[in-house]
Amino acid sequence: MTIATISGVRGILNGDLMPADVAAYARGFSSVATSREVLIGRDTRSTGDLISRLVRGALLEAGKSVVDYGVISTPALFRESRTRGSAAVMVTASHNEPEWNGLKFVLDGRGVDQGEFDRLVRPPRSAPRAAVGATARPGPTPSYVEEIVRMAGGEGSCEGVKVAADLNGGAAIAHAPAILQGLGCRLTALGGTPGVFSRKVDPTNDDLDLLTATVRDEGCDVGFAFDCDGDRLVLVDGSGRKRTGDYMLTLAMKEILPTLETRSVAVSADTTQAIDDVVSALGGKTYRSRVGEANVISKMREERVDVGGEGSSGGLIDGRFNFCRDSMLAAITIVRAIRRDGPKALDGVPSYSQARLKLAMERRKALAAIRRLQKEHPDADALDGIKIAVSRRAWVLIRVSGTEDVVRVSAESPTPKESQRLAETYLDRLQRLSQDE
Repeated sequence: MTIATISGVRGILNGDLMPADVAAYARGFSSVATSREVLIGRDTRSTGDLISRLVRGALLEAGKSVVDYGVISTPALFRESRTRGSAAVMVTASHNEPEWNGLKFVLDGRGVDQGEFDRLVRPPRSAPRAAVGATARPGPTPSYVEEIVRMAGGEGSCEGVKVAADLNGGAAIAHAPAILQGLGCRLTALGGTPGVFSRKVDPTNDDLDLLTATVRDEGCDVGFAFDCDGDRLVLVDGSGRKRTGDYMLTLAMKEILPTLETRSVAVSADTTQAIDDVVSALGGKTYRSRVGEANVISKMREERVDVGGEGSSGGLIDGRFNFCRDSMLAAITIVRAIRRDGPKALDGVPSYSQARLKLAMERRKALAAIRRLQKEHPDADALDGIKIAVSRRAWVLIRVSGTEDVVRVSAESPTPKESQRLAETYLDRLQRLSQDE
């Protein structure tokens, strides 16, 4: 089943996502995009080139000139969209496995909102008249690498920090090594062949055995693992321990917020309460949004805060530079902290334990089961699914995924054992409620 939300369109090409569907989505986007040109980029999946061609043809037919960047990360394409003032289409299924692919839609450096998405999936019945002179050309070299190196302090500013980077054949190959080496890091790169995936695409769902062993064996200060389109990040500390996305996000925010005038943030409903601890200690406020990058960004804009993110994906959003999750902004923030304070920089934030489970379930049944839970817990937070405060320091969130046909159950508490127990208890409860449907 094709998934179509403001997070993007995802499916399996020639399965539930047909070439005609791709072209239709691209034509619909052309009716929303006001810029004369549209940028196209893709990650390293085997179907990416074909889908890019379909998108390019549909956009040209609709009168849009196309600038094709080929393989580029999602953050780099978002940045190009922002600096050029042009709409963009990223061909990617993000953290889904390699057989999936899809489209992300970008307007002026931000993802489309719900109203814009609704318009592009239901475009006007009359096709747009093709403009004379619509062209397609290769994109220039993105400024992303140069800009991030400059933001981090310039060439050689992190000299001597030993970093292992698990690129896993994804689009981060196009910029992560150049940025880290430009900063002077001593880099060990893994998975540097585009399109060759040696682990799960989503690093949050993989044990990262090779990366953890490399960090330990080579005495690295830190390891980073990227997903296929380069927006998600997972951190491995100097002892070879994989840290959660929530921990990585908390650490990055602790480094960034003291440099800002406004120290409030926006995060998704499933992000760790450790963020609240850090932000309140700095005199700021934590705003919560529905899960999903676009929802976090909408909340950031609504509350006029510069920084946000999603703990589940290790997704740092720094709106001063990019209105999307940007793994390299998080990575350079952590590398700079290590350069300043050494390995102890990775141990300076509060931490809770999370358990995140998922269950394949028909969407109709899942929503009905969640409604029953809401009746059982009328005081629970219903911002996104249902979030139940089990105690002052423990909670459970049950929600239907926006990117897969699954229900997600997230739990947090001070201990791993308790978090796992909570997640399993409510997953079982949800399953039993769905069977009564």
